[in-house]
Amino acid sequence: MSRSDHSPHRRIPGIAAVGVVGALLLAVVAGAVMWGRPGPDYAAAVGALRDYSAAPDVAWSIDDTVLPDYEGTGPVAIADQRGHDWLLTYPSGLGRAVLLLDGRTGEPRWPAPVQAGLGSCAIGAGSTVACAVKLGDLPDGFYLIDDDGGASPAGPLDDTVTVTAVGGDFLRIDQSGLRMSLRSQSGRVRWERQFDAAATPRMVDGLLTVATADGRSYVLNPTSGTDMLACAQCDLRVYPTGVLAVYTAPGEQRVEVFPRSRSGKKVAGEPVRTAASMAVVPGPSTLPVLTGVGADQVLAAAGRFEIVDPATGEGLWTIADPELSKSHARPCGTLVTFAMKDRSRRFFDLAGGTGLGTLPPPAIGDPGANLDVLRCVGSTGDIAVFAGGDKLTAFDAVGGEPLWDYDIAGPVLVVDGYLALIQGSELIVLQPR
Repeated sequence: MSRSDHSPHRRIPGIAAVGVVGALLLAVVAGAVMWGRPGPDYAAAVGALRDYSAAPDVAWSIDDTVLPDYEGTGPVAIADQRGHDWLLTYPSGLGRAVLLLDGRTGEPRWPAPVQAGLGSCAIGAGSTVACAVKLGDLPDGFYLIDDDGGASPAGPLDDTVTVTAVGGDFLRIDQSGLRMSLRSQSGRVRWERQFDAAATPRMVDGLLTVATADGRSYVLNPTSGTDMLACAQCDLRVYPTGVLAVYTAPGEQRVEVFPRSRSGKKVAGEPVRTAASMAVVPGPSTLPVLTGVGADQVLAAAGRFEIVDPATGEGLWTIADPELSKSHARPCGTLVTFAMKDRSRRFFDLAGGTGLGTLPPPAIGDPGANLDVLRCVGSTGDIAVFAGGDKLTAFDAVGGEPLWDYDIAGPVLVVDGYLALIQGSELIVLQPR
């Protein structure tokens, strides 16, 4: 499919923005509530997008018609990203091939892909690419890939199937998912660790997190592999200044707040706050939004939400109103939108509680405008982008109206602030302003 086949569908708002009706019982710590704010420059963060304040065109796309040795069925995927280096993976041979791209243009950096087979690759510090190759086009082993796509042996495979970059080192997990080892680029083992259930590691904002199949979550010290934070029947949410442990077991639901050090590399061993019968509202955002769970929440007549500082556990501001819905809050990048009982919505600045605008109730038969059934992709300034099953829609949080929409046919990713669409065998990257 050529890039000329893609054209965004610009939405012409049919409903004028409406003013705020009724007084929200809004409490904001340190400062008055004001309406409107200037749009900030892009800075990498969870839920942060580049400038998509206007309907985007296609920046570049790549698909099975140009990908070397694309075989079989299955989607393309982004295996890793560091700076402008993107690792694209796609079905080939007995497993998957990996190709390094320039994320700005989509141009391959290598003349040919690496056939990783049933293994995987990752990008470490200094843009070093390492691959575990199993049943690929090279003998089974661990390899470093140079700028021209050439492979140099860096040690035995040791049954590695998953590779995650941790700084300049590489975390390797075996086929069972139980054994984890951090190794240098030369293959020297820095530490090893065994888990009781299959482990999935992720680097999130500079922290090494692990989630296991038995419901345990960890933040590991990358130097030693020991726990900085561990919990059972919980999920960990990482923010720039702290980590929140969200406990989900019935009767034990709570949120614990663990500050990060000034460098961000360490996590406090004890929580500075435990919020009983609370949970974190899902959504990619720069700050956590807490709401009640359990019997008290069921009996509550209206919603109440608290935005928390992860560095201190203190509430930055809270919102409560008799007409506020208990459900369908949507944290989104640096914004948050709350549903009202009449199905209208109020947008706020997440950090300061500044009121931004009101979105009227969605028209019946227009699911693309119903944020209750959409998921946040991210925000840019006062623009929040949401995704549904077949459409991306950008909303003006100040004007209270949709700005543009874009037809999609698969998952939507945010890669280095860019909107990237996976549409079967094709990757499409949308052009910011």
